[in-house]
Amino acid sequence: MGILERLLKTDRKFWFVCYTCMQQTGHDTLKAVFYCEGPPVTVLGRPLMRCPRCGSTNSKSFQDLKDEGSGSALWGLENIVRKYPRNQFEVKNTKKPYTLR
Repeated sequence: MGILERLLKTDRKFWFVCYTCMQQTGHDTLKAVFYCEGPPVTVLGRPLMRCPRCGSTNSKSFQDLKDEGSGSALWGLENIVRKYPRNQFEVKNTKKPYTLR
């Protein structure tokens, strides 16, 4: 972890952007970014994070964006996260969890 990350306390693996929320809100990034330290959901053998707003697994962590080389998107998202308090992005589960009957 770099010095800047330690000072800003941004851990990229807990910050996510939900592409479904991004499309539903007209590309409002504030409503598409969320912070979650919960366990991921395994879908087809891949661990994915379920969005607490819409329930979709169409999300990527900031660390995934960095690993993919999406520097400009990551830079913009991290600037938004630094600009607003963390509690704005911590979302309680609004959807009921899926249950199999």
